[in-house]
Amino acid sequence: MAWSAATGERARISFSCSSSAARPAASESSLGPLKLSAGKAVKASCVRHPAFARMTPASVASAHLLPNALPPSQEAAVLYAIGREADAAEFLRSMLEGDHAQESGPELWYMLFDLLRARGEWRRFETLAPRFEAQFGMRAPKWLNDEEMARLPADVRPGGPGYFELTGDLDVRRRAELERVRAAARGLAWVHLDVSRLAAPDATGCEGLLELLQFLPYNGSAVVLTGAEHLVDLLRAAAASKPGVQAYWSLMFEIYRLRGQQRDFERAALEFALAVGASPPVWQPIMMPVAPTSRQEKRDEPRYQPGPEAFNLTGVLRGGVDPQLTDLQAFGSERQYININLTQLRRMDFSAGTALANLLNAMAWSDKIVRLIRPNSLVAAFLSTLSLDPSIELVPVRRPG
Repeated sequence: MAWSAATGERARISFSCSSSAARPAASESSLGPLKLSAGKAVKASCVRHPAFARMTPASVASAHLLPNALPPSQEAAVLYAIGREADAAEFLRSMLEGDHAQESGPELWYMLFDLLRARGEWRRFETLAPRFEAQFGMRAPKWLNDEEMARLPADVRPGGPGYFELTGDLDVRRRAELERVRAAARGLAWVHLDVSRLAAPDATGCEGLLELLQFLPYNGSAVVLTGAEHLVDLLRAAAASKPGVQAYWSLMFEIYRLRGQQRDFERAALEFALAVGASPPVWQPIMMPVAPTSRQEKRDEPRYQPGPEAFNLTGVLRGGVDPQLTDLQAFGSERQYININLTQLRRMDFSAGTALANLLNAMAWSDKIVRLIRPNSLVAAFLSTLSLDPSIELVPVRRPG
């Protein structure tokens, strides 16, 4: 059931997507046909129920779009996909309360953990963890993803000398803390800033964090930012409320530069120009050491093709012509083995999901090996509503035992 914020009642989302794996000669992907090295083009289609085309935030709360309802995990994923994160969280919480509590397996809990992490709701996350452990007798997920932390050298993992956690409102009270980080970083080659617990930015706090982020590359330090997307969400909300406050925009631009997100930078630059009537800033990459990783995915065989082994989808995919999908199409056109890292993909909307499914099916139907690597549980549930070819492998997130 989906939570209706307007009425306070739950309404069953009742639509489905065909799971047929047939390879029909259907409509082209919104990105166009996939060009193959042999010169052929393959038309791909995610076979969707027509109700998908009618999905809007208002219609999701309507009862019985189709006779057969989706399971709760997919209902929550649908709400999440259309941007109704608060409703998805409320729905998941309702499924874990009362009569539903004993019936639900760990899947819905993992979805709520992932959703709370994406929204920066760490206090609710930590309140939920003991309940999970009591019900299932196993360790709950941690606020910081164990697998992602394990990929970092020990010095920049939580507890290491290069790890710094910033917690609380990003205001003048963080100034002294930021100065301590700056002083400690002078002798460090790698600095891990965890901003996932920050809240309520103001101009003074943003200016202080901006100065630190500008200092670290100048100091020769590689920077790992955990919780950057959460902080950008806060900055976007603050800038929408007070577009004339330069500090919100400047910190957002610096985060994009540190993470190499040129397209996001340029989109935000245009928004800034329209909001304040000024010229948009120009992208300039930041030169700094590459942030470290301690291990690669284990393989039975050596590297099987030149170039990057995986394509990273990050942030939020919006619309059927999202630039990341265009880049993925180019990445896949020259490869037989296509590994797509989804660990940093927060969410995709319906149009982007359809276009992605079309593209992946075109690759699979061209006898390419396609692997989707470790999406969060909400993205994984949404992918399960799409008609992906059975040959496409989904590598799940490793869960604590």
